[in-house]
Amino acid sequence: MKTGSEEWMRQVGERKKITRIEKPYLNKPRYHIYVDGEFLLSIHEDILVKYRLHKGMELDESEIHEWLEAEEYNKVKQKALHYLSYKPRTTHEVKMYLGRKGFERETVEQVILELEKSGFLNDLEFAKAWVNERQHHKGYGKRRLKQELLNKGMDPAVVDEALIHIGEEDERQLAISIAERRYLRLCHESWPRIERRLGNYLVRQGFSMGVVYEVLNLFRARHEEEKGNGP
Repeated sequence: MKTGSEEWMRQVGERKKITRIEKPYLNKPRYHIYVDGEFLLSIHEDILVKYRLHKGMELDESEIHEWLEAEEYNKVKQKALHYLSYKPRTTHEVKMYLGRKGFERETVEQVILELEKSGFLNDLEFAKAWVNERQHHKGYGKRRLKQELLNKGMDPAVVDEALIHIGEEDERQLAISIAERRYLRLCHESWPRIERRLGNYLVRQGFSMGVVYEVLNLFRARHEEEKGNGP
């Protein structure tokens, strides 16, 4: 189906004139453009300002094409900004969201570049914040953090950079800390049962097997000591 602007451009051969600019909605930054008394198209306020559209302005087909392209670009950008307004997202997540909305891939790529340059999209900062939050509030180890970020479509090199500050001792101390809370709920059971449940828990949290075995050895010694000192 042809839009009013497409049909108009098909028919027009000479320059036309904007005869009216109307703002139909008080709470929306959109304007209706009328040419020679007929509705032509609806555009965002940003496009109106960018091209300095005004009543009495003359225009031709090439200018209309340019407005339509700018309007489409602005529409994609506004969708992306709205999506980002709820919470931070990765570049991949924004691309997938805009793709599902049916926008042209080339336009999406251009918008993504602008958002990266302006700082609205920054995968490294996103990854660092994600790592910090998931470490401190979820007690997740490096392996799980890495897999979560990769699942979000992030570049492996960016993920590695976000995780580079986590050393082996950091992992060990975090694993001991979260294992302590779980051990206190299990300490009255037999060691084989504790070992199985505690070990599985640490693996699910994303710690390496080396760290898991080391932490289990610490709690095995503690359990034996507590049992030896018991009644």
